Amino acid sequence: MRVDEGGVEMDVKQYLSRYHYLELDIKHMQDEIKEYKRLANSIPGMNFDAIRVDGTRSLDAPFTKWIHKALEKELQIADFKKQLQQVKCEIISVIDKLGDTEHKKLLIYRYIDWESWNVIANKMYISLSTLKRWHKIALQSILFE
Repeated sequence: MRVDEGGVEMDVKQYLSRYHYLELDIKHMQDEIKEYKRLANSIPGMNFDAIRVDGTRSLDAPFTKWIHKALEKELQIADFKKQLQQVKCEIISVIDKLGDTEHKKLLIYRYIDWESWNVIANKMYISLSTLKRWHKIALQSILFE
């Protein structure tokens, strides 16, 4: 089954995985902010390899560009966090339309909590083959409006 999300066609697994990938994007941006702050606090060295061109010298402190980049990333993270909650609500509402509560738990463990197959099987007290069979049935029974 294919889903049309904002003009982009994706399958059910991709649709349900959006929450996890948004979380990864936020973590990546937070790592970039840490690097920008580290660069802002370091002392830049002289570059003797570049050809020196006399021209208008920048009067800004060398760390200001890193501070501005960090602030821009923080604004992006704030937008992504708002979007993250919206995506989570969308995914949970789609999962809630399923009739079987075991299928609901399975999809929430897999796509919201991002648990491995073995961990989910242990939590639900079922075999791995049963788990994957239920997963297939649950994905096929998901309905989109």
